[in-house]
Amino acid sequence: MVNWGWRMGNGAGLWWLFGLLCMVVLVAALVWLFVTLARGPRHPQAPLQPWQPTYGAPPAAANPPRPTPYEILRERLARGEITVEDYQRTLAALGPETPQPAPPQGPVPPPSY
Repeated sequence: MVNWGWRMGNGAGLWWLFGLLCMVVLVAALVWLFVTLARGPRHPQAPLQPWQPTYGAPPAAANPPRPTPYEILRERLARGEITVEDYQRTLAALGPETPQPAPPQGPVPPPSY
């Protein structure tokens, strides 16, 4: 076989450079895709993980206040689920309403995950 210049004999010439360039571009695209998917969303309003709240959202209360029996009774009367006689009879059975202690003042610690 005779070597004829850049063609490297009967081979494809410099086409191997084009193939090499395509492989480099393909590997770079795959690395970029993997890194982009591994980093997650970049939008500031999107949560990073499903359990994390959205940015700017107020933290959820750890123990939301439960309604008292008197509040539940008043709501049931207002919705029409019970009559006034039932309300008065249940209110008498519950006894006098005691005032609830005031909720603690000051900063609320963030919830631990």
